[in-house]
Amino acid sequence: MVHASSLLTLVVAGLQITPVFAQTESTAEQFLHRSMQRQFSVNVVALLVQRDPTGEGRTQVVRVERDKAGRIHHVVVAPLRLQGTETIDDGKRARTFWPDQNVVIDQESPQLTPCDASWRMDLVKQNYRVRFGKSTKIAGRDARQIIATPKDKRMDTRIVSVDRATSYPLRLETTSPDGSTTVHFDTKEIKFPASIPNEHFEMRVVGSVRKLAYSRPTVLTRDLAREKIGFAPLMPAEMPMGFQLQEIQLTQSSAWRSIAIRITDGLVRATIYQWRSKPGEAKLVSMENSSQRDVGAVRMMVVTDLGEGLREALLVAFAEGSESSFGLSGSWTISARPRSDGSKELSTSLPSFCPLPEPKIYWIRGDRSNCRPADEPKNLRSNL
Repeated sequence: MVHASSLLTLVVAGLQITPVFAQTESTAEQFLHRSMQRQFSVNVVALLVQRDPTGEGRTQVVRVERDKAGRIHHVVVAPLRLQGTETIDDGKRARTFWPDQNVVIDQESPQLTPCDASWRMDLVKQNYRVRFGKSTKIAGRDARQIIATPKDKRMDTRIVSVDRATSYPLRLETTSPDGSTTVHFDTKEIKFPASIPNEHFEMRVVGSVRKLAYSRPTVLTRDLAREKIGFAPLMPAEMPMGFQLQEIQLTQSSAWRSIAIRITDGLVRATIYQWRSKPGEAKLVSMENSSQRDVGAVRMMVVTDLGEGLREALLVAFAEGSESSFGLSGSWTISARPRSDGSKELSTSLPSFCPLPEPKIYWIRGDRSNCRPADEPKNLRSNL
């Protein structure tokens, strides 16, 4: 079975020996902002160890190549169950080969969308206090820690270690309020060749494979989303924990009509999926970094690297005060009862609804891609 984490967006893009940016730009916020950019001006070949969210303590080893033009090639080296999973992004299309399924997923490149680093950095300034940490060595490079301490005490502190010369991120760690630390990725090897052969950015698969091509999901307003899926998206009057709405997307599957609400606080991203569920319908099989909740006839699932408690807090925020969102006949009520741990337990009372056809789906993860129908290969997952 192929797991989602092999397609997590990889952060290593490129480093260089001499500084790219003016030495006068030396604040922690400026370093962090530059580390969030998409483009770097050198070729890079790197080896990463990144967290595998499918299991505590599991990791993946990924080889990354990126050229000055922004073309990206990465392949999973370990573990064995993911070995050979390969993604190539040429700036127009992002193609991923799943060897155990013998399938190539062809999607629009996320690089076709505008870079939102400046907008996200404005959110960082609202939601975090950013300062320098200690100096260190990572993969032979002089690095400096950038510590982003959240103003909301429930959120994790994020520690990005960046290359001193280029501000490129080499390591990401988070520390939760209880003191536990998670390393999300760490650079183990890195070099800067003068060039990378063009053929390294061409997908070459031996034998016959099935190819599935998809465009970017449709971006919707809230009113248009209601027309498409039959209810107004459940949205809080005010986003919790400093999050802001990025966009609402309509999934591409005709078998599973849902929306994806994408939010961020500048450093953390989360996606809340919403769809009308059939009364008595079982919840989807649990996915890594996800939580689910029903609000009447609407089911929600949040996907983010936040812990379970914070995922639940997001779901509660989207559920509370959303009575006017449904536009369904009959009356219903929603109440939130505080729990001992500070979270809230939702209670709803809904009228009867006509059963909807049971959706048959499987998950694909990949930058901003969505669910696909069940007649496509099962168990494929990429970045939700």
